[in-house]
Amino acid sequence: MQDITLQLFAQRLKNLRESRNLSTRILAETIGVSNATISRYETGKRDPDLLTAHKIAQYFGVTVEYLCGDNLDTRVDSMVDMYTKLSEESKQDAIKYITYLYEKGK
Repeated sequence: MQDITLQLFAQRLKNLRESRNLSTRILAETIGVSNATISRYETGKRDPDLLTAHKIAQYFGVTVEYLCGDNLDTRVDSMVDMYTKLSEESKQDAIKYITYLYEKGK
């Protein structure tokens, strides 16, 4: 993977794991790699092979493309998760923008 994609993969993997309150050990056991391997993925020191990336994507219910930064995750539960992590001010901005898009599309 290219450096920028590897870094994005690392960030997205860590975010997905932490959003589900999983330890690196539990995730590693689930997909069949070592705890150290997950840590290396999350720090960008190692990139996964295609089969492992696929297992990770399946486990979290996302695509490999999402993990690598090629598309946005538009699942509703992911959007809700992102929304809950926003500041109150940002939540208000998001609501205003969504309302604007909704009204514009009528």
